[in-house]
Amino acid sequence: MKKFIITTVFAFVSVCLAPRVIAQGVVYDTTPYWAAVSATIGGLGPGQTTTMGETFVAPAGQNVTLNNFSFYAESYYPNNGGVANLQLQDFVFAWSGSMTGNGGRAVGNPVYLSPTFQFSPPPGPGGWVPLTAAIGGGLTLVAGDDYVMGFTLSDPADYAASSGDIEFQEVSARNAFEPPLPSGVGGDGGAVWFNNGNNFAALNTATWDTWGDTGDMSFTANFTVVPEPSAFVLVFILGSIICISRSLTRKRREKTS
Repeated sequence: MKKFIITTVFAFVSVCLAPRVIAQGVVYDTTPYWAAVSATIGGLGPGQTTTMGETFVAPAGQNVTLNNFSFYAESYYPNNGGVANLQLQDFVFAWSGSMTGNGGRAVGNPVYLSPTFQFSPPPGPGGWVPLTAAIGGGLTLVAGDDYVMGFTLSDPADYAASSGDIEFQEVSARNAFEPPLPSGVGGDGGAVWFNNGNNFAALNTATWDTWGDTGDMSFTANFTVVPEPSAFVLVFILGSIICISRSLTRKRREKTS
């Protein structure tokens, strides 16, 4: 009986008395750091690199949801200034190995993979537009785990239907000339890519053929996070349980005396 009372009290206190933990928005955003260096990386297209990504560590919290992410791109034709026509899918995979270049790869089935869509950004210079993955309903991630998000045209049908190539804004590598990004700005990852042609299956079965640490994509990623309960909340709940339990015990003694 006593165990039942304590369990009931715990449920009551947790639901009714404890301060509510409210979901918060968390944003990774490296775009303010691109203007100072104006670095670019490319191109993504058939016959070129066919997969571009950014590794990241999921934010801390009880529940983490990725709502959307964007890279910033323009069509890139050194000779004629034409417009690319790419058939793309956006994706999220778990990531294993180095977070900033050579030695890492996607693992397991895609955590998220979109239907194919067409992307034809304006030509450079100055044709920058967001290439956005709008994840309907959000994507639940494991707090603190390593992931890669990005875009690919390596599905054979997408590869065959694509033409031209695009380039991306990139925040330069951390070195003697460029200070590191502030903590939390970019998710502690980096730009990664894979020249996997029209072999989509290679994405999670082979090491990506990037090299070194070239920096971060200029990107944004928007999350919704329910933070972990604070020590104050836990102490509040425990203290309330003890007080109510003592009160119930005292009343039971008074009834029997």
